[in-house]
Formats: sequence, structure tokens, C-alpha cells
Amino acid sequence: MTNDTIIHAERELYLTLLALVQQQPSAYKWLSLLPEWLNQIKDKRNYAHAPAYQAAVARLPNISVDNVALDSGTLTIEATLSDSERKQTIALLQQMMPWRKGPFQIGSSQIGSSEGEPIEIDTEWRSDWKWQRVAPHLGNLKGRRVLDVGGGSGYHGWRMAGAGADCVIIVDPSCLFYHQFMAIRHFIGAADDYRTHYIPVPLEALPEHSQLFDTVFSMGVLYHRQSPFEHLQQLKGQLVKGGELVLGDLGDRR
Repeated sequence: MTNDTIIHAERELYLTLLALVQQQPSAYKWLSLLPEWLNQIKDKRNYAHAPAYQAAVARLPNISVDNVALDSGTLTIEATLSDSERKQTIALLQQMMPWRKGPFQIGSSQIGSSEGEPIEIDTEWRSDWKWQRVAPHLGNLKGRRVLDVGGGSGYHGWRMAGAGADCVIIVDPSCLFYHQFMAIRHFIGAADDYRTHYIPVPLEALPEHSQLFDTVFSMGVLYHRQSPFEHLQQLKGQLVKGGELVLGDLGDRR
């Protein structure tokens, strides 16, 4: 038995952009490009592992989720997992290694629980440490539209939603990270009211001068750019007038 997590998440992204077009006509270009963006990331000719990643997400078990904590260091999904569901989930998540940004936890963390130890996704980077350093210097994210450039598997994007952002769009061209995000989306479900989305493209693929976002994050991306000044101009083009840019550079990966 398979799930329709990716289909549902992409439908919510379409609906978000449709609503945005009514407020900001510049979003129409995003909407028109979205089918191409989403088709490219699933095309085996572009990404040999794409079908395997899609299959892994689709086979994740549908479990009973009790609570989702998007505002804690470890993004925690409190859920009831049978022994077979736990083993199946671990095996499928391992097919999407390496996991870089995190940490994530799935399952019951209650002492004495009969459901066994929770699943802890062992990520290479402690992204919660970076968030702890950045958060005190941020403006209030409540009600804001946010773009997270190079967001990886989505850890920081989920934290932005947990901080009250009205809409978060993560952009990152990685096929692996896109499907990791979808795996976490599967378990989070509607707990964030579908405020967190992922578009699998690099910043330079986005329409220029959209001016759609109140806050733009670019953490750990600048030092990869051949032209840092061009990157800054691209970031500026996505910000509303008077918006906030959060910029992190080399040494800020953890």
C-alpha cells in the first residue's frame, strides 16, 4: 500500500501560488514554471535515483501522529509506531541517506512507552545550533512570507513555520533533499497547515525581481557562488521593499 504524500504536497504548493497571484501578479511567472520545475526533479534522465526516492517516500507507512513540534531543537513528530512500522520507516529513510540538515525524531519519546525507542534521524549537521545562533537576531517571522534559499531537507524551513511564518518556500535543486523533505512532510501532514513548501530549483532559476517575500534566508550558500555580488542581487530581487535578508557564510554550516 502506498501513500500520495508528494501529490498532495505539490497540490498544496499550487494552491498557495494561486492564492498568491491574487495578491501579487508577479507570482504568475512562478505558477507558470511550476509544472516544468516539478517534472524535471522526477525525471530519471536528469536524476538516476529519482524513481527510487519517490518509491521510498510512497511506501512510508501511514501512522497515527499525536503531536508535531516545529519550535524545538529536534523537530519532533510524536507518533504511535508498531514494531513493523518502525522497521519499515527506518529502512526507507536509510534509502534516502545521507541526511545532512536536522535533527529529526519520529515516534514516542515517553518514558516507559510500549512502542519502542523513537526513530532519530542522524544528520551530519546540527542545524539546530545554527538556528539558535540566528534566531535572536531575526525580526518577528509571524505572518511573514519567507524564502529559504538552499534549504536542504527543510529543517530550517520547518523551524520558520514553527516561528509563525505565514508561508515558507524552500528552494534547493537537490533531488535527494527534495525527497527527504517529502518524507518529513509525510509524517508532519497538516500540522503546519501546509505553510511549508519546497520548489526543487536553484535561486537563479527563479523569476527575477519577483519581490514576493518579507524575509529571505540564504545560509551557507554564498561561498559556493562564483559571483557573490550577483547572488546578493538575486536575493534582493525576491524581497519586498523594506524586507529582511538573513545571510550566512562559510563556517555557518552547523
